[in-house]
Amino acid sequence: MIARKHYLQKIEPYVGQPVVKAITGVRRVGKSCFIRQLLDRLRGQGVPERNLVYVDMESLSFGTIKNYQDLDGHVAARIKKARGKAYVFIDEIQDIQEWEKAVASWSGEGQRYDVTITGSNSTLFAGALATKLTGRYIEFPVYPLSFAEFCEFRGSKTTPSALFNAYLRFGGMPGIHMLEPMTDETVMPYLDAIYNTILLKDVVDRHQIRNTALLANLGRYAFDNIGNLLSANRISAYLKSQRLAVNVQSVVNYLAALTEAQLFFRVPRYDIKGKRHLEINDKYYAADLGLRHSQIGFRADDMAGVMENLVYLELRRRGYRVSVGQWGNKEIDFVAEKNGEPHYLQVTLHLDAPSTIERETAPLLAINDNHPKTLVVLDQVHGDSINGIKVVSLSDFL
Repeated sequence: MIARKHYLQKIEPYVGQPVVKAITGVRRVGKSCFIRQLLDRLRGQGVPERNLVYVDMESLSFGTIKNYQDLDGHVAARIKKARGKAYVFIDEIQDIQEWEKAVASWSGEGQRYDVTITGSNSTLFAGALATKLTGRYIEFPVYPLSFAEFCEFRGSKTTPSALFNAYLRFGGMPGIHMLEPMTDETVMPYLDAIYNTILLKDVVDRHQIRNTALLANLGRYAFDNIGNLLSANRISAYLKSQRLAVNVQSVVNYLAALTEAQLFFRVPRYDIKGKRHLEINDKYYAADLGLRHSQIGFRADDMAGVMENLVYLELRRRGYRVSVGQWGNKEIDFVAEKNGEPHYLQVTLHLDAPSTIERETAPLLAINDNHPKTLVVLDQVHGDSINGIKVVSLSDFL
């Protein structure tokens, strides 16, 4: 089991502290493995087994836990003989009715309980925590493997270029590394099963969606349009052209359900001059490119969108808040903000002609401030800047 050091380093300072640790991410992204690594570290520090509680709501062993009373009773029984602080880990906690009541109760006894929870539903999770635990929790988003992690998982099994191509094609869900050989025939059925499980458990069942055909078509359409500005009106018109009866509000609701399940990330537009977010025409990016390709296939002709998706996910891993930039009539692919400081990024396939260089650099050069500007290209880069804009290859950026 390879440690995901990036996340462990972030969460470890809070272990033993009187705040609830909320680990979020799409199903099968590695949250359970992350918890097991935390448990192993606690054992290594001498914490006795009677002080450790792990509840995995995807395991039949915990099928009798239906609500917060069941959960609280189970934890109380497990730590009955424990002395000192009890470390409680609840995996996929959103499957327990009114779970936030139990967590709020434990949080009020910070000297007795150290609580870590995971969940796959972003909106439900954040809403419940914000209501019951204001100021007493911290969220740790977990994303699919970065390219560096992907290479660590694969080891020296192949060449750097083959690793990069595999990452573009198969994405970063950790479980694919159990499959050998890593080919479409082995990986895509596995990813398709994950996608359909998420769709059923976290979208259809949770939101009581009846028109599953419409939902599936909407998901494929969103996958097919990563990097494009989307509106509910545009999507509704497309679905109607496919003879699927749908109104705009249903599209809005279904998109919200898909993003709550963290299959997609909604990225709003940001008016850089006006310093405000715009309310229409967002972009949507896939939580994982492998899940995307399991539904619509991998195509070389949509590499521009794939590149944008990879850059977006990497920025999120690094802790940036990300928007699509607007400067007058010019679009900037990403405005990445951290600690109040923006970083502007453009993503392009090639810089093989003067006209391409001018087109890709013009939006960045139009922004008249001194914040960092970066151009990410697919090709290997010869030269590190253009007119003060840093130029970096996609593989080096990742």
